[in-house]
Amino acid sequence: MKNSSASSVDLHPAGSESTTCHLQGRLVGEVHGLLERMGGRFPPECLGDVVAIAAPTAAFRSNGTKRNAGVERAVYHTLTSIDFLFGNDTVPVSWDGRTVEDFQNIVYRQIDESKCVSSRRATADFKDRRRLLGLYFDRLASVLQEKEFSACAWEVVRRELLQTLKFILNNTLGHLFWARRRRNFH
Repeated sequence: MKNSSASSVDLHPAGSESTTCHLQGRLVGEVHGLLERMGGRFPPECLGDVVAIAAPTAAFRSNGTKRNAGVERAVYHTLTSIDFLFGNDTVPVSWDGRTVEDFQNIVYRQIDESKCVSSRRATADFKDRRRLLGLYFDRLASVLQEKEFSACAWEVVRRELLQTLKFILNNTLGHLFWARRRRNFH
């Protein structure tokens, strides 16, 4: 568990140990929802801080196979990069602390329970996927550093991550082993 304090999210419910190696779409959906709720609407006073950051959507595109290991590894890499960004504990105090904690714990849980995804043989296209994701997350980290981890910098990063997670949830279901959800993420 990432944080030893009590959390409203049960990180290891009875019978949750997975016998197969895959990402859990339900948890990715929870990560998106918590990220959306932790800060509320994008603050108007931060509009001047918005920067153009190209989302790495090509990293999540299928190569046409039913189960695309490259897409799955790209999603896993995204989660580990999110974990790294949030690992410095400089999020705005205006964000809901419990929601931030739950978010971090679920990201960590997904990474921990899906480690085997990263150990699978890399597909030929994963090098390009990893490069796209690296550029994207380096840019997000730069925004935080350049703006000295200000609340508006974090809002820009949160906004970008919401868009990326929404893309993953709405466009990768046919290529990963996770249950179909009932709605599109907006």
